[in-house]
Amino acid sequence: MSVYGYRARIGYTSPPMLTEVFPIEWYAMAPKGMSLVVTSLAILAVTTEAVDESYQMSLRIAKEMGRSNVDLVVLGGLPINASQGASKVDDLIKTVSDSSGVPVTTSLTAQINALRAVGASKIAQAHPMSEDLDDAAAGPLREHGFNVIGSIGADVNTAYEWGRMSIETSLELARQVKKDYPEADTIWFPCPHWPTAEMLETVEQELGVNAISASQAIVWEAMRKVGIEDKIEGYGRLMRDF
Repeated sequence: MSVYGYRARIGYTSPPMLTEVFPIEWYAMAPKGMSLVVTSLAILAVTTEAVDESYQMSLRIAKEMGRSNVDLVVLGGLPINASQGASKVDDLIKTVSDSSGVPVTTSLTAQINALRAVGASKIAQAHPMSEDLDDAAAGPLREHGFNVIGSIGADVNTAYEWGRMSIETSLELARQVKKDYPEADTIWFPCPHWPTAEMLETVEQELGVNAISASQAIVWEAMRKVGIEDKIEGYGRLMRDF
């Protein structure tokens, strides 16, 4: 009997209560036969209360995903992953893996691994939220030794609005942040819930930088964790070369 996820079934705990963009980008980038088992958490806006509630929900949901025999669980949400301390993410992975009985990774881990793979040295951040949240995204990366030299935000803070953002917004922000920080060798797009995937190749070719997005990194990490080595064209050198 054939199933959609005949190569791998990947569980993903999606932080926004309203999840729209990430599944679209997952199925654009992931190879055929790799399915997404997704559940939404409690975040409409990034607040301490919503992050804490979503953290507890993700622990429970991971166990249920384990019962459904997924091949890997990805705990989504960089703020959620880092809510107990960015240095404790490996402990979180072990705890959830032990309780669910399946391999586990996080969206933070995926982005760290992706940035390391392409040799990111000077990182400029472009994100969908207001610029007062620059450090909320960049902080965990800095704790892992990355040099985030600057940021720009689109001032869109809620899940209600992320799905209505223009596909070209990420390219426009990348152009501006590269102009502001010309020494950047990598443009990083945290948050997999606003449109970024279609612009990654253009960002790399036009600006001469690595382009790493959260959605791209999650797909790439999931593929590699389950032993799928396909090289995917059209979504940046991470998917094509690593």
